[in-house]
Amino acid sequence: MKSINLSNEDRALTLGWLSVVPLFVWWLGWFPGFMSPDSIDQLGQVDRYEFFNFHPIVHTFSMWVVTRVWDHPGAVTLLQVLLLAGLLGFVARRLTQVGVPWWLTVTAAWITAALPMVGATTITIWKDIPYSLAMVWAFGELVALARDRDRFWSSWWGPLRLGTALGLMWALRANGKVTVLIFAVALAIGFWRRWRELLAAGGATVAVGILLPAVLLSVLSVNPGTIEPAEVFLPDVAAVVVNDPDWFSDADRARLEAIAPIDVWQSRYECSDSTPLVFDPAFNHTPPRENPWEYRSLVARTAITHLPTVVGHRWCAASFLFAPWPRGGSYLHRPPFEIPPNTLGIARDSISGRAYSFTLAQYQWIEKPGVEWFTWRPALVILVGIATYLGVAVRRRLRPLLWAGGLVGAQLLNVAAMTPAHEFRYAFGIYLLCLMSLPFWWLIIQPDDATIAPARRQLDSSP
Repeated sequence: MKSINLSNEDRALTLGWLSVVPLFVWWLGWFPGFMSPDSIDQLGQVDRYEFFNFHPIVHTFSMWVVTRVWDHPGAVTLLQVLLLAGLLGFVARRLTQVGVPWWLTVTAAWITAALPMVGATTITIWKDIPYSLAMVWAFGELVALARDRDRFWSSWWGPLRLGTALGLMWALRANGKVTVLIFAVALAIGFWRRWRELLAAGGATVAVGILLPAVLLSVLSVNPGTIEPAEVFLPDVAAVVVNDPDWFSDADRARLEAIAPIDVWQSRYECSDSTPLVFDPAFNHTPPRENPWEYRSLVARTAITHLPTVVGHRWCAASFLFAPWPRGGSYLHRPPFEIPPNTLGIARDSISGRAYSFTLAQYQWIEKPGVEWFTWRPALVILVGIATYLGVAVRRRLRPLLWAGGLVGAQLLNVAAMTPAHEFRYAFGIYLLCLMSLPFWWLIIQPDDATIAPARRQLDSSP
């Protein structure tokens, strides 16, 4: 029999994709997956074929498409498992192409997939999961960009792939556009002489991130309402209500009381979690949606005049990204254990008892008091990721890889500026990319192994 000789790149791709095994075990054990009330809401929209853009229409409609093949929520979580494994193999191949040994890239893919926090989150029906998958795709394309900038920009194919991945990030989360815009500005500055190729990438981003949702909104029966930006920053205003309640004018106080009584703003405020405030029964979300500019003005004026208070609130809200140990008694949200009560007939029905027992033991361990800082809290992984890119920056030859790190940084800024609570899902994409960045240490230690081509023409610059 003729033997099959695989290149190192093909080994990385194939064996990296086989990281599907630990992810698939989670899917078998916790079928059809983890769900929150938001998940049930989206599945209800799919069931009724009545869509509400509060959850991005691209994500909800994609769930409808997937369930036409298999009319079950398990189809959604299975696809997420297959896509993450495929993308881990894809990134492993990209890392091998820049000089990391194939066995190390495969190890990184397997370790990432085998972490119980990754497995449990991957089988959760949240828009954060496909958003994070789009981030992983964009990361792989940026590693290709770092490998050979001239080659990447020499055809339309590379820019179109990158633009499509960024467009999906734009479309799959309401604040995804923030990360994309930050990174797009960096690309425009770094490669401004490549304006034709940048336009191709930008065109793909606009087509997927803006035009596709617009088409779906016009063709489908969709309630066009979405998250009002002012609502995102109302906890910042609450911080000022608690610390300087007399600052507000009578008109501003009336605006606040149209949402909730002042004592609710003060008693329900928690800097690390907006949930007790914004989901209090007395908290009315209608006024900022009906009068958005009034409340946007209030948010802006409050932030400008009380910047130290707002920055302090932001640090508290985002501390789970940078501080390995929790602040006080703050709670870190993660995938809910039980499927919420619903009228759709959705219940947990494990396909494999052995898979359930095996993964349940992992779940119980990562939930133990005293280990959550090491398991669910993403700060340790993020700090190691930051250290990795500092190491990359020290090695001049490796600096083109900072484009991949720039995507991590843009998302980190986005989450830090807008996170309403300590929630693992908000950091999931950053978590995955930091883990898959760890093989860069091989090149940091042995930079001569890097297969990164220098720019042959002074048409672009690395960061």
